[in-house]
Amino acid sequence: MSVGTKIRKLRLQNRWSQEELAHKLNVAQTSISNFEANKTIPDFLVMQKVCEVFEVGFEYFVEENQVYNVNKNLGAVGNNSTVNNYTMPKDLLENILKRIEAIEKSIALK
Repeated sequence: MSVGTKIRKLRLQNRWSQEELAHKLNVAQTSISNFEANKTIPDFLVMQKVCEVFEVGFEYFVEENQVYNVNKNLGAVGNNSTVNNYTMPKDLLENILKRIEAIEKSIALK
């Protein structure tokens, strides 16, 4: 089951509209719609809020067949490396790595 499908399932279990969930996550209703339609995947910060709002662990969203791991340095992305035995969806990992790069660039500019 995809991340978007799991978000939709949790939202419906809580009997919330997309607009209500969007308000709780501080995102646009269209973002919720795009997540649930699997058009986009929430970034790491939104995923943290999703886990808090639904009171689930991050691992609830991990797909075993669509997982990438990172090595302990976060330097290499591959199918056979791990960080403390945690795995995450490829799109989410890529988003995290992009955020880290952006932070590193902004620090270098100062």
